[in-house]
Amino acid sequence: MGCLRTISLLSISACTPLEERVEIYDVEWCADPRIASTSCVIDGDTFDLAACGATEEGDGPERIRLLGVDAPEVAHGDDPADCFGAEASDYLTDLLRGRTLHLEFDEECEGKFGRTLAWVFIHGDADDPLREELELYDGLGVADDGSFEVLVNELVVRAGYAKLYEDIDDGRYNLRLYEAAQQAASGEEGLWGVCDG
Repeated sequence: MGCLRTISLLSISACTPLEERVEIYDVEWCADPRIASTSCVIDGDTFDLAACGATEEGDGPERIRLLGVDAPEVAHGDDPADCFGAEASDYLTDLLRGRTLHLEFDEECEGKFGRTLAWVFIHGDADDPLREELELYDGLGVADDGSFEVLVNELVVRAGYAKLYEDIDDGRYNLRLYEAAQQAASGEEGLWGVCDG
């Protein structure tokens, strides 16, 4: 009799639509993904979608802030740069220079300073010089054919040019950032090997 009940329950379960059996979360991102083609790096986690010095009518160029990461500050006026601030800014400049950027978004599109919050991806072929660096980080984003798609937010953390943002929320790629931060810290990559704290 017990077997018949089990079979009956299984058949009822199998006929019930999935959405009635499992709670499904439909997360809405604040904007659709988009492509950007030029940038002016402000510091190790922020850049503009315009050439340096260019302005658009109105508020100026759109400023993008990498989600989930916190790079050391560069010098501003009388304020000196944080340890590794200039290096982080130079690294992001080298990463983004001349590349097409694929921007993805999360639940919030705008940060507290009016900057657009984004996950930023770059792509390259097997002969792209960046692929060699990615191999140093366990082939981060590298496909079997040698081409790559790398999450810039993750790479700057993994290479030690940024730490996790202290108020990091549950974003769509945060688990990847946590792992990258652990690997960078344990390997004393970048700022982890030279900066205090």
